[in-house]
Amino acid sequence: MVQAPVGPFGAGVGDSGASKTVWIVSGTVSGAVKLSGKRLDGPDRMVFPLYDRDPNFYEQYGAGTYEMRWDRTELALIPPHGATGQDHHTEIFYPSAGCWQFTAEIGTEQVQIVRYLYE
Repeated sequence: MVQAPVGPFGAGVGDSGASKTVWIVSGTVSGAVKLSGKRLDGPDRMVFPLYDRDPNFYEQYGAGTYEMRWDRTELALIPPHGATGQDHHTEIFYPSAGCWQFTAEIGTEQVQIVRYLYE
């Protein structure tokens, strides 16, 4: 089995369709990792409304002034990467239950991760 250089870890999906997700990217990856997601058994696309490396995220979020990005269907995880304190905190919104595929682009390579969400 080959170890993927990127992977999601998160809580289950709540009633709102949102899941807080931590992405771990290998420290050997030097550039950005571009994420996208789609439903394999339907027309929906996932949305990435929160990312803790958006400019001034913590100041804005703590003050209640951060606006979620409901138009963001792709997300670039920006370096630094690594498992120790360099993970990426995001929220993912799944519009519906079903079979979902993440695609992570790292340079010219792609990693695909599939998960099934139940109602």
